[in-house]
Amino acid sequence: MARKTNAGNFHRQPLILPPEDVASPGKQPNFIVRIYSLLDQHLPDPSISVNWLANQLAINRKTLYRKVQCLSQLTPTDLIRQYRLHKAVELLRIGYSVTKTAGSIGFKTSSHFAAVFKEVYRQTPTDFIASQKKNT
Repeated sequence: MARKTNAGNFHRQPLILPPEDVASPGKQPNFIVRIYSLLDQHLPDPSISVNWLANQLAINRKTLYRKVQCLSQLTPTDLIRQYRLHKAVELLRIGYSVTKTAGSIGFKTSSHFAAVFKEVYRQTPTDFIASQKKNT
């Protein structure tokens, strides 16, 4: 299912489960679990890219793109971004600062992290933290 963003672009809703459900065997395609595992091991590294991921999985970029697209309806770049943002939400919920969260999930600057976070969640990380405090 697609949703329209303010910029007029369409983004597909992922057909895969969020990263927090990776621990549930049988719910995720094994290939996606392997990707999540690699990302988890190297999450703070801002140089993670599609080329890096393809090399780690010992496949070429085109094959990676096709497999990820088929399983998730996302590009590999979007999958990496989605994974990082899911992890960011987890870290913000347990009390990490915006700056510490940005570094922990591989963003070079907290301002870039905040912009990406706002694009996806429609609120800044600071607003997200405040809303979590209200709900507790």
